[in-house]
Amino acid sequence: MTGGPTGRGFTEALAHFHGQSHDKDVAQVETLFFGPEVSNGLARPVPGRVHAPLPALAPLRELDAAGPALGGPWSPAQRLLAACVEAVRVRRISAADRYPVHRAYPSPRGLFGADLFLLPHVGAQWCVRVDPLSHVLQPLTEAGVPADLESALTRARVVVAVDHRRYPPEYGRLRPSLALLEGGHLLATLGLTLSRSGLNPYTHLDPGHPACAEARALLPEGMEPSAALTLAPTSDAHSVVLPPEVTARVAEVTARPDRTLRRWLDERTSGVSTANLVTSTHVSPQEGSGVTSALMAALDAARSALLAPDSLRLYRHALENDRVGERTVCELLPEGAQGLPRPVPRTDGTNFSSTLGHTLAVDFPVWAHAHGRYAEPILHTLLGWITQWGCLGASATDLCARPMRNYVEEEWAAALGFAPDQTPAYQLWVRAERGTYMDVPVDAEETDHTAPRETS
Repeated sequence: MTGGPTGRGFTEALAHFHGQSHDKDVAQVETLFFGPEVSNGLARPVPGRVHAPLPALAPLRELDAAGPALGGPWSPAQRLLAACVEAVRVRRISAADRYPVHRAYPSPRGLFGADLFLLPHVGAQWCVRVDPLSHVLQPLTEAGVPADLESALTRARVVVAVDHRRYPPEYGRLRPSLALLEGGHLLATLGLTLSRSGLNPYTHLDPGHPACAEARALLPEGMEPSAALTLAPTSDAHSVVLPPEVTARVAEVTARPDRTLRRWLDERTSGVSTANLVTSTHVSPQEGSGVTSALMAALDAARSALLAPDSLRLYRHALENDRVGERTVCELLPEGAQGLPRPVPRTDGTNFSSTLGHTLAVDFPVWAHAHGRYAEPILHTLLGWITQWGCLGASATDLCARPMRNYVEEEWAAALGFAPDQTPAYQLWVRAERGTYMDVPVDAEETDHTAPRETS
């Protein structure tokens, strides 16, 4: 725990949480890029960058999505680098879509406000970024990339950092929470790839974790550390941590056999950006059961980070008897149980975005009282972490899933029958049309080589 409402007080934290989400005004998309220079979330070349003399793509290339974990002679450093590359790398290009760049996790308009960085297991003598396009290691300190990568990466820590300025200004006050949510999506993907690599990641949702604190002064301007993964438990008593067995258990529920981990991550999609989710082919609760079970497993696994049983709850909304005019919602309870369904009235602010969807609702005052100024980062990162498993559950069952944050919270809360202390914080809508026919796969096998160090 991070203690009481230090820094930002409880009242201020509560006002900020609601102020950044209620009464949003998000402009329609006019162009993928904005400002005087194009921006796709990928950093410019960094002097001193290194093509790692380790096979970053080879170890996980044929690994089965459902396990077991990677065997063979791969060293811990090779496993770590392979996991990082698989989690963050560009996987598909959609030249005909408004949002051409795709990774294994969603990002607003495909601009990617989250990044991953590697630090030594103790201290901050060096810090490198794993580039999602070229897979090179980009140094952020004068020390450069460690000469002995095998030793340096063996117990390295992974830090997820976010920069909300990468999103268009039309998102306004929504940008900080969107960046943290995206960071949570990346964090879950990293947990999956690290687990499948045969490593045992501890997932730290707290931006006050020592790895985050040490990385903060080294990161590019505008980037804020939001979470960390370590390969060993830490002694930080204040950390909100999900142990390795939590990630492994959720991955086991979410994965499907007979496909590779690479294909599973390659096929994660929110669908074509121009498509209207309402026009999707009908997806019944039975057909979307893989998404629901993944979300329920993730929420159950995250209960160790919850401060009260009802501080974070999950609901599923669907058509009643598959009839478009009749809609119901039910709460999804621990251990696979479900609450009684109740009707959802149709209003201008609660139109279904597809025939099957899910809403995560929070009692934010509980979080603000316990975590103070860290309440929003911890909560939004956890929301993204949970929802990413739903996105992966869709990919595993050949569906697509689109997270949503732009809606009227008051109307949704009323329509779903929430108590006054519940706020709908994040939604995930499931549809059948995937739109991957527009995509060009990016396998980047030709970059998986032992190139010499660059000195420019």
